Amino acid sequence: MISGHKAIAFLTGLGVGVGLALLFAPQSGAETREWIEDTTEDGIKQLRKTGRKALRNLQAAVSKGEETMATAIKTGKDALETLSAKLD
Repeated sequence: MISGHKAIAFLTGLGVGVGLALLFAPQSGAETREWIEDTTEDGIKQLRKTGRKALRNLQAAVSKGEETMATAIKTGKDALETLSAKLD
């Protein structure tokens, strides 16, 4: 899973790369703009993919946490019932 710091580092690297490419590119303005657009779209697609993966991981963790809590509550109830039965 990518953290916020890694995403920021990725975007910073992407920006620096675009800037350097603009300075040293032997392409026309139209070609450079097309390259920037394509590179930006690729970066956005990667961020969306990473975001979806992070969301799935979070949902799985929440689900597992819910299951663990349900089990703990049931175990606690069972223990209370057992203790109550012994006291009666």
